[in-house]
Amino acid sequence: MKNYKKEFNYILYYSDSTNEEDDLHFYAEDFGQEKMQGVFKLTLGLHFPEILFLPKIEYIYESWPPRFDYRSMQSTKDIYIGLLYGESYIVLPCNEWAGTVRIIETDVKNTIVQSDSESEFTEKSIVFFITEEEYEIYKQEAKKIDELNDLEEHREYETISRTRTEDLEKYMKVPVFIKEKILPYFADSDLYDISRKKDAKGNVIFTQTIGNK
Repeated sequence: MKNYKKEFNYILYYSDSTNEEDDLHFYAEDFGQEKMQGVFKLTLGLHFPEILFLPKIEYIYESWPPRFDYRSMQSTKDIYIGLLYGESYIVLPCNEWAGTVRIIETDVKNTIVQSDSESEFTEKSIVFFITEEEYEIYKQEAKKIDELNDLEEHREYETISRTRTEDLEKYMKVPVFIKEKILPYFADSDLYDISRKKDAKGNVIFTQTIGNK
């Protein structure tokens, strides 16, 4: 199976806190692996862009956006909120807000988030709310993607992958969710990384052929 085709030219990679090359691993080292259970990422293409999937944050809807202090981060809830502010695209289960999208702009993040660091946030956080049932489905599918990633082969210049999106969409829901709900919110630079752009009407379209057709 060839990795790149004209219709869909990116593949999905799975990562969690057990991956020593992922920043989630450093959270596990600092706070314990048990607090990172259920947290994972799906990467489109080789390295970027990333989509972070977080477990449920209790009562997140009662105070939005949540105020946060990195200096006192200890609880599992603190860790989830800290991760939320550190990523651009986040999927979060919340039955009360399922199907909605909420954006936390950089100026808001820099105003309400406390930290010892003098550096400021430069990227907004876009949060895609789903049901708790959908989260469980996506989590199970992500585990299958993780298994499929281990079957990837490299032959000279070509990558043989079993996580090509057009194939996964035939029997998985999470790649369809990403295509239909998340890609329209991607920044131009992130769309470029997967050979896409927005047309004059705002539709995400394919821009170039990479590798074999």
